[in-house]
Amino acid sequence: MEVRSLSEWGPGGWRVRSSAVAVELVLSQAEIGASELGPSRRNDFVIDLTALEPSAEIPADIAARAQTIVVEVCAKDPGSIRRLERLRERHPRLTVVAAARDTSLATVRALLRIGASDVVSLPLVRSELEAVIERLGEQVGQAEAAPGKLVAVIKSVGGVGATALVTQLAAQYAAREGKAGREAALFDLDLQNGNVATYLGLETSMTVGELLDAGSRLDLAVLRSVPAKHNTGLAVFSAPVDIMPLESIDIDQICGLVELARTSYDTVFLDLPSDWTNWSLSLLAGASTILFVVDLTIASLSKAQRQLALLERLGIPPEAVRIVVNRIEKKLFRPIDLGDAERVLRRPVAFTVTNDFPLMMAALNEGILVSDIKGKSRIGRDVETMMDGLDELLDRS
Repeated sequence: MEVRSLSEWGPGGWRVRSSAVAVELVLSQAEIGASELGPSRRNDFVIDLTALEPSAEIPADIAARAQTIVVEVCAKDPGSIRRLERLRERHPRLTVVAAARDTSLATVRALLRIGASDVVSLPLVRSELEAVIERLGEQVGQAEAAPGKLVAVIKSVGGVGATALVTQLAAQYAAREGKAGREAALFDLDLQNGNVATYLGLETSMTVGELLDAGSRLDLAVLRSVPAKHNTGLAVFSAPVDIMPLESIDIDQICGLVELARTSYDTVFLDLPSDWTNWSLSLLAGASTILFVVDLTIASLSKAQRQLALLERLGIPPEAVRIVVNRIEKKLFRPIDLGDAERVLRRPVAFTVTNDFPLMMAALNEGILVSDIKGKSRIGRDVETMMDGLDELLDRS
């Protein structure tokens, strides 16, 4: 074990700091004293050791940067169990090893059910710690986690319902992702007219603006301290309260922010402004999938035609862009139909969403999902179809 320096760590704890962290070890002072934490045979494998009582909250920066964390759990302490549960809920991608005095079969099974990846006995002894380090080192060294998928949502013109649609889609997709142990985030980058948080009934004290202002201080800990959490598990990064001039945004800063988000979330949705900027076009170029929301009006289709031509000129492949026709009227005779849209845009329509304006507006005004008002609806079925399509586009099982 490589120990480089010792520094204070707030009330009731200290930590051994290292320059390269592979495994975070979180134990109480008593267990640190009882354990045999001598030099490791693997000098290339560094541990960051933090002293915290079994029920004390684990600082966000530790969990955010860790690849693997070994955390003390007292099976008879409800607070300690809840700490492990919170750690797993907030960081589903993190490898969590529970270190416990009681390693009976019943306790081990209980800890594994909560979400521990493995269980190791306390007090730690050198040989057992070496075995854990070897095993975890192999897991960590196999491969870095693949970056998250980026789903950009753009609109032909303002008022086509793109933001309303992406809030419903992202929230429900986050619930689906959560069941698979993945996380989803939604960034409201419509910096002048953003309503994502309002549509989801969320109050936020921090916004995308704070992240952009962070500059070189932006890291995973800062990133994950900002979003509001929707009850579906969606992390929502809301638009700034004060209107920001679009041209004032530093392209490197905002692209760096989104790339950082992709290292922390498995799926990142971007709600982009209707006005084109260098930074919004740069984000589109890096997107896994672009959902282009239009409606069946002449103004919308005409503007969409010009925008698609621009994207092609910029080298964005046509297959990356999926046309979403919103507010489809279910009636026999329509002045403009889907066939007309495909002829004008020279692209197939990938998804359609039924027009149920009263239901959608009721959901948005109450800050809830359509499914919370009406369990089965045409809009709900259409959103489900879009989620199935996203699974295929993002190569999700």
